[in-house]
Amino acid sequence: MPLLSKKGCFLFIVLLMTSTALAASKTANAYYRDAAFQYIESRLPTAEITCQEGLSHYPNDTRLQMLLDRIQEAKDEQKNQNKDQKQDQNDNKDQDKDQDQKDDKNQDQEKNQNEDQQKDQKQDENDSVQSSSSQLAESSSSVSQSPEEQEPQETPAGQMTPEEAAQLLKDFNEQNGEQKPWKPVRGQGRPLKDW
Repeated sequence: MPLLSKKGCFLFIVLLMTSTALAASKTANAYYRDAAFQYIESRLPTAEITCQEGLSHYPNDTRLQMLLDRIQEAKDEQKNQNKDQKQDQNDNKDQDKDQDQKDDKNQDQEKNQNEDQQKDQKQDENDSVQSSSSQLAESSSSVSQSPEEQEPQETPAGQMTPEEAAQLLKDFNEQNGEQKPWKPVRGQGRPLKDW
């Protein structure tokens, strides 16, 4: 028994022919619509292929030819923009390198300035040590003099001698009474509010 009867075979062939005819019967308008949609969606390579396919079936269609020209122009513009962006990126990299070199130079200059300042500070410290040692020598010579012969040292403005500070503290305590230093009570934070 055959798998398909004569009627079934005939029906299959007719169906196959109609489906092929329907697939091949895409009009120039359909190719234009598809390519235009792809162009709007920025799918330029696909739109170009669709236009070329439509032109292969309908070589005299001016709308398809104009759309293909516009797609190719857009692809060229996109390539130029990509080149410009790459050039800008390269320029930015070069500027970054230049900036890094300038920063390195500035850091070296700052380092040299800091070293010079440290040298100056060390020199100043050495000078002050020498002057203080000379003052010590002078004071030791004055110590050898009798206490009556020593001149009283003047205190700088706004400072007290230790004796004056002790007297001031003693007077304050006599006037206000001795106060104990404040100490927080351990284990208690703020008192709870009773309202």
